[in-house]
Amino acid sequence: MNAPRRAVACFHLTPPNSVTANTYWAFFQMMMASVRRACPGAEIHLLTLDSCAVPETLGCDLVFRRASRRPIEASFDQLMAEETATWRAYEAAGHLSGPTILVDADLMFQRDPFALFDGGFDVGLTYVTGAELHPFNSGVILIDSARVGVARDYLAAIDDLVDGYAPEHRSWYGDQMAISALLGNPEFGDGTGNVMDRAAGGVRYRLLPAADWNYSAALDANDKPVFEANGGAGIVHFKGERKAFMLRYASEVLGLEIAEDATGPGGWRVTDPEAS
Repeated sequence: MNAPRRAVACFHLTPPNSVTANTYWAFFQMMMASVRRACPGAEIHLLTLDSCAVPETLGCDLVFRRASRRPIEASFDQLMAEETATWRAYEAAGHLSGPTILVDADLMFQRDPFALFDGGFDVGLTYVTGAELHPFNSGVILIDSARVGVARDYLAAIDDLVDGYAPEHRSWYGDQMAISALLGNPEFGDGTGNVMDRAAGGVRYRLLPAADWNYSAALDANDKPVFEANGGAGIVHFKGERKAFMLRYASEVLGLEIAEDATGPGGWRVTDPEAS
């Protein structure tokens, strides 16, 4: 019997500004290259809208396009609502057929998170201690669809919550608010930091320290990003202004070769010298 397929599924909308759009395609290619290295055999799925332009030579295993009647500018005004609706549509289309990791584009994989799938959880979340806003970050979510209907109902519940939020939260943070709400809005003090199992609403959760599987370097005293090589983290997340260091990290720490190339996807080409 063949093993179920494994997939990294990244929601991404193409920014209207062409320079910004091309920069994000560079980020996406770096993320892809790190997945190919750390997770041999895993598929890479791009989740987007039919209003978004996607480079033909991007090299994903699947480009899933959800139908949208909005212009792309309006979609960016409710980005989190578009994200959760697209997760839901992706599952409804039958693509959540094996261990799947929902991710942001600004990540670098350094270890294989599929080794975490042991049949003991339906949803894996990364958490931080002493969070100022939300303990969970939606940049890395592990979904095990083995228990029929659980993943479907979970993604539907998130989408329904976000759909009912005020416009500012449909635009930003709504996904993280919904993820936390479904677990009763827990707080994790500075003394915690271990892997934990919880259950709520018929869902078995595995809570993983973000330091291990969704690491973001600390900001300095002026809230500015600082370059930091962290080879111990399974996944490094260059969220916010940390994106400025993603190319340097990919090049200096992971050894990827990155160059502007008019013939490459979005005007960039990313190659891994270690790839066979």
